Amino acid sequence: MRYINVAINLPVKNLFRQFTYALPPQFDYIGAGWRVIVPFARKTAEGFVVGEAGTNLPQPENYKEVQDVIGAEPWFDEEMLEAARWLAGYYMCPLAEAMRLFIPGKSSIKRHAVYGDDGKLLYYELENRLKEKTQSCYAITESGRQALAAGNNRAKAQMAALEILNGAARELTAKELEAEGISAAVLRTLVQKDWCSRSEQRVLRDSYAAKSSVKQSFNLTDEQQNAVDAVSKAIREKRQEPFLLQGVTGSGKTEVYLNLTAAALAEGRQVLVLVPEIALTAQIVKRYQSWFKGNIAVVHSKLSASERADVFYKIRTGEAQILIGVRSAVFAPFSNLGLVIIDEEHDQSYKQEERPCYHAREVALHRAAYFGVPVVLGSATPSIESYYDAIMKRYTHLRLTGRPNGQPLPKVQIVDMRKELQEKNFSVLSRTLQQELVRTAAAGEQAIVLLNRRGYSTFVMCRDCGETITCPHCAVALVYHEAGKAMRCHYCGNTMPIPDECPKCHSKRIKFFGTGTQKAQEQIAALPEVKVLRMDQDSTLRKFAHEEILSEFGSGKYNVLIGTQIVAKGHDIPNVTLVGVLSADSALNMPDFRASERAFSLLTQAAGRAGRGDKPGHVILQVYDADNRTVQLAAAQDYDTFAQEELERRRELNYPPYAAFLKITVWDKDEARANATAQELADFLQNVAKDMDGAEVYGPFAGIIGKVRDLYRVNVLVKSAEIGVFKQALWDSPYRDMKNVYFDVDPFNVL
Repeated sequence: MRYINVAINLPVKNLFRQFTYALPPQFDYIGAGWRVIVPFARKTAEGFVVGEAGTNLPQPENYKEVQDVIGAEPWFDEEMLEAARWLAGYYMCPLAEAMRLFIPGKSSIKRHAVYGDDGKLLYYELENRLKEKTQSCYAITESGRQALAAGNNRAKAQMAALEILNGAARELTAKELEAEGISAAVLRTLVQKDWCSRSEQRVLRDSYAAKSSVKQSFNLTDEQQNAVDAVSKAIREKRQEPFLLQGVTGSGKTEVYLNLTAAALAEGRQVLVLVPEIALTAQIVKRYQSWFKGNIAVVHSKLSASERADVFYKIRTGEAQILIGVRSAVFAPFSNLGLVIIDEEHDQSYKQEERPCYHAREVALHRAAYFGVPVVLGSATPSIESYYDAIMKRYTHLRLTGRPNGQPLPKVQIVDMRKELQEKNFSVLSRTLQQELVRTAAAGEQAIVLLNRRGYSTFVMCRDCGETITCPHCAVALVYHEAGKAMRCHYCGNTMPIPDECPKCHSKRIKFFGTGTQKAQEQIAALPEVKVLRMDQDSTLRKFAHEEILSEFGSGKYNVLIGTQIVAKGHDIPNVTLVGVLSADSALNMPDFRASERAFSLLTQAAGRAGRGDKPGHVILQVYDADNRTVQLAAAQDYDTFAQEELERRRELNYPPYAAFLKITVWDKDEARANATAQELADFLQNVAKDMDGAEVYGPFAGIIGKVRDLYRVNVLVKSAEIGVFKQALWDSPYRDMKNVYFDVDPFNVL
């Protein structure tokens, strides 16, 4: 009897250990990487085999047996297992939790409770969660050929079907036969008579199968060609090397990606292309389909778990050589990876906020190192950490300094909204932006307006006592949404009707404050000749909603697109000549050391949507602090000066990339208990830090949203150039196994 170690696939934060099971003889063929069904804690659970347990075990008769095996082959190969182990260690999570990330939908099975007539639970029935779509296929048999040769005038339909099947060089699907006039009843009869055979073949779903376009390719500029040559050499030599491709907006980074992908495919290798947002997927897929039609798989959050499983199957089997996807695509089962491209590498969407709090860029770099392949990090505004790695020669720095068509970067104008208020303009739109929107529409051109808030108004407040209507489950103001005439929490989804009176002082003087995208849309729509379309989280709930909105806008049906930051990223619409950013400096007011970096990136990326065609671009930044250094540098689109000044500031304060952060969050329904646990943690970490130079422990302090879904959140933050010492101390402490203590390594949000 063999014994194996199994990581139990349950969404449990503190299940760090693996469990040993006996392997019955009928399953003796399996080993590390297989998925199995095992008894666990009076239930049945999915488990991942991570290795052999040996044979000299104490009391082997006490070990439970594996009940079943999932799939016909191991899900995890050696590289995927190694990547999961690294991820579990680096991001301080259980191995099973890391391995879950490699499973579409994070689990292969569903569990259904089965109850008796008395209402008592009998057992759990298991169902394969990742369902394969199949289709019936038919082929003529030898007896069918004999029947066809003999003929039968009374069974003309059957003979016609046999004639078609006999002339086919392969099995025909039921759909193909139906198109030839062959009914399902005739096929059933042929199968019953053994005149034809029926088999079930897997159908791989592809939501993008019909989306293709004419190939567009351009002569590369010298800078583009230099970038292609440098990375192509690393591809041919199978050399692990990170490249930072820093190119101004509209500089043709996608053209470089396409040429590099072609170079990797020429070597018989696979390519992973990561994009930060689902809204960018359709645009880059369209370009890739025009170059590599039929060789592409796409994965994003709007696909079902089974659809994602089909995508992973194509990559595992080599049916698709190119995978384009958002953050989760980094866990695809590549067998022959040759190149990784991370577009808009600075984007915070690559960092997962829920546990395990991994960063897709770091996972991609680790997997690429295993395969020995180059990684291209592309951005007009690289993350400060990546820029630092480039100037320190850890990354090869490639630059694209101009636009291929020779078009200059758009002219950027800063509008001081304080003066607008002084001059009695209380609209969310400055008079300059209103005039430019009207002019743009009249000229047959298009505009994009960015407002980083969704909803109709940002909050609802009593004008008598100042009470803000907040979510009863989260420490955050409710947002009014015009659709449904209700207030909604953007954290837990709870909705409430608008109160008739203040819940605190019972005043009837309830007023909406602030401006969301819905309200801004109304104000823009009131302008002459303007036809406005909105794109935010509320308007893009349906599958392919992003693509449909961008397609409508790109067709010219609408001349203004308004939305949250999603409209600022990566879109290439030649007729857009105007970009307006409302409350452009609002992100600078966040108490976070990355606030300036985020604001600069968002403003520069938004500005880059203008003037990408033959017409010059114009950008209007509406701000309340027109003299702010970050706003001024963003208007000048001077990333290098901004990055150098930001690095100097961070060096003085010992912030990343000169040190690292580790955030520990305590969640509890009891606020006092949460604070007490966090204080214990802070004291423990202070004791670790006392003999270390430059190490600092902050907190405990309430999260910026102090309560979510009735759970209080209290943080402790560690900053150190030797953060590994703190990670190891916590790993060896009782805090690691506490159910309500969570770790975020290299947090994007430190609050």
